[in-house]
Amino acid sequence: MGFLKDLTTLTRQANQGYARMDVGASLAQAQASIDQANRMMAASVPQATDPSLEPRRIRTTATVIGARQLPMMLGVHLIVELDVHVLMPGGVPMPATRTEQVSALQLAAVQPGAQLPASIVPGHPETLRIEWAA
Repeated sequence: MGFLKDLTTLTRQANQGYARMDVGASLAQAQASIDQANRMMAASVPQATDPSLEPRRIRTTATVIGARQLPMMLGVHLIVELDVHVLMPGGVPMPATRTEQVSALQLAAVQPGAQLPASIVPGHPETLRIEWAA
């Protein structure tokens, strides 16, 4: 008899919980989380550039000004937002922000003050690419 009484009590508590649950708010929160994850992943994937711009790409260096780990990992890679100054031809630094996938072994390379090999098409700041393999 005790088992059935406990089962009835649990059923009543579950029904009360379902009555208080706001499914719409839960779905909206889940959608917001998915949207944020999609934005972070899209920012960390290299964007396809116009192939006609590739011959104009120049090698340069990017000095890390700041680095922030975003609350996400892609496999074993951390997602890090880097604030950098890119040294343009003529010695003019151009500020830029990039979101990159960084392995644990590369974390020391993104400390403020570090210089990273990079490439960019002059006049097209969106083409900035950190050359991790260089």
